[in-house]
Amino acid sequence: MKTASAAAEISKFARLTAVWLGIIFGAVWVTCWLVGVFLPTLVEQANFWQRDVTLAVANTLRMLVPILAVMVFIPINAMFMVLAERRALALFTVRKGPNRVGPDGLLQTAADAVKLLFKEDITPRGADAVMFTLAPIIFFAPSIIGVLPLLCAASANHDLFKVAGLPTGIFYVIAVASIPVVGIVMGGWASNNKYSLVGGLRSAAQAISYEIPLVLAIITVCLMAGTLDVVQIANKQSGGLLTWNVFGGGALLQMNLSSPVSILAGVSMLISCILLFLIYITGACAEVNRIPFDLPEAESELVSGYNTEYSGIKFAIFFLAEFTNLFVVCTIATVMFLGGGHAPFPVLEKPVIDWLAGVLQGIPREAGWLIRSFVQAETLCGAFWVILKTYTLVIFAILVRATLPRFRIDQLMDFGWKRLIPLALILLIAVTFLRELV
Repeated sequence: MKTASAAAEISKFARLTAVWLGIIFGAVWVTCWLVGVFLPTLVEQANFWQRDVTLAVANTLRMLVPILAVMVFIPINAMFMVLAERRALALFTVRKGPNRVGPDGLLQTAADAVKLLFKEDITPRGADAVMFTLAPIIFFAPSIIGVLPLLCAASANHDLFKVAGLPTGIFYVIAVASIPVVGIVMGGWASNNKYSLVGGLRSAAQAISYEIPLVLAIITVCLMAGTLDVVQIANKQSGGLLTWNVFGGGALLQMNLSSPVSILAGVSMLISCILLFLIYITGACAEVNRIPFDLPEAESELVSGYNTEYSGIKFAIFFLAEFTNLFVVCTIATVMFLGGGHAPFPVLEKPVIDWLAGVLQGIPREAGWLIRSFVQAETLCGAFWVILKTYTLVIFAILVRATLPRFRIDQLMDFGWKRLIPLALILLIAVTFLRELV
């Protein structure tokens, strides 16, 4: 009976996930098509203005596609991730999650979002009103602008997203990802609450401690790939599992089997890259304040930490940014370590792309320009694998939350400074030499 009940809950979770993913990426697709294809075509054919003005307007619309896609994606995806976390935690702890609002609780987070928007927005007496209001904005803004270079890698460098591509893409992402801690400290200080202030200071200490090994892990991957461009880093992992950076970036395929030194270097490279991936995942969980590294919130000690005094839409923005940041760090892990939009086995990739291309070519001429002008077989296949890998890492983060207890603050600092940072430095030096020996 228990097995049947668990199977039923897993089935409900799978249906819920399928529906929400359809809503999320359907909304993003419609937005991109309207702004990047339909409206520019309409403007170019209408001839309202001179030719150069018409082209400028059409190109401006196309350039807006990446930022609009992100702005549509973030709120819907955050609502889904909140619901997915609550249902997944219920599965892991053998209980039922939210199941009242909508079919099987499908609309629970939509109802919660509406409730938060109508809550009274309170500014505590004695708080710095300007800083108190700016804090959630500064915390949330990097979630929008920081993810833009990743769109190119996630969409197989689609034409509409090329404008967001940067030769130093991962450097830009890391730089922007260091901004949210400023919003947390600002919110904690401006709240005029000692618990909020302690949470903000903890966040600053935690960010300083765990950003170093996280960046060292990413720098090592960039050293292996020889570039900072996330599209090129993803494309260099196109040969299957053994070319993924988490498994040595092709070291096992390149080593000389007749040379013991080359074999030892290849195996050492594999172990080093797996450790780098684990360091990145650990640092990423600490950067986004996920359990077991949620010391800035720590409900059992600090009420709710830095956002104790926040309510209404300001609290909703903090909540939105937290889940978006989790999605962003999982996307970075997918692109940098797990092959990006490439399948784990090449035999699964080219036949699927060819089949999708055939389906698109078979669309009737009347509707063909509407679909083929935006949808590409490579983009669909690449986006599928990025989505699958990223949400798998999200589910893993939820499982960690359901499994592990919280660190003490001294344990948190010791683990970062005495273990992760030295290990990351050792692996950076080791990979530098091993890549020459393979």
